[in-house]
Order: sequence, then C-alpha cells, then structure tokens
Amino acid sequence: MKKVIILFLLFAFKSNASEVTWETLKTLDLDPKTKSLVIKEDLKKIIGKEITIKGFMMPLDYDAKTVVEFLFMPYIPSCMHVPPPPPNQLILVKMKNGVTVAPSFYPIELTGKLSVDSNKDLESSYKIDGIKIKELKQ
Repeated sequence: MKKVIILFLLFAFKSNASEVTWETLKTLDLDPKTKSLVIKEDLKKIIGKEITIKGFMMPLDYDAKTVVEFLFMPYIPSCMHVPPPPPNQLILVKMKNGVTVAPSFYPIELTGKLSVDSNKDLESSYKIDGIKIKELKQ
C-alpha cells in the first residue's frame, strides 16, 4: 500500500511543463507586409503554458553572484564579435517571486511560463517567467 501512495504522490506533484525544442520556437516569423508576428499552430499550443527547454544562460549582470534576469539561447554565448541568435531563438528570462540563480556556463534546463514579447532593446521574441533551472553538468 505504501508503494501505491508514493507512486500516486510522485505523479500528482509532477510538473505539467511540456518539453519544448528550439525548432518549435524557430517557427515564429514576421510577416514582411504587415510587420506582425506569425505564430504557427505548434507554437500557439505552448504560448502561455509552462514549458521546459534546454539551452545556455547569458547573465545580464556579469558582476553579480546571483541573477534574476538573463538571456537564454540554444548555444553557448559568444563574445561581441559574433552575431547573436535571431530574435526567435532568444528568450528573456525573469525568475519569478524573487528566485535567484547562480550564473552558469554549463547547459541548463529551464522551466517557466512562455510568452511572446518582442523586446526591441535585446531583440528577443520570447519571455519566460522562470520557475526553476537545473544545471546539466556531466
């Protein structure tokens, strides 16, 4: 009976986050005529939902020991001499409820609520209200 209760609790408190790939995020496009965003069906299904995605963090404050805001991208951040990813491959992350995280150059798994939010200053197309991150060290 204990095993049944433990299994029930594990499934009951499991995150409802969908695992998303960068390929899905890449489908966001800009209509050249109307200058409005074109959101495909697969993308519409995850906007406003809690997702999990793997990638790399680029802290916006390099001097801080912990951060609450950072950029998230599919590959390791480079120096300023290399072009950044396109806007549909760049996510502005703000951790929720004062959660702070240590900057990391390892790949991470990010969980949070995804929204479309064109940020002209950072040229990102997405925003995530971050709930948790997990470093994927090997």
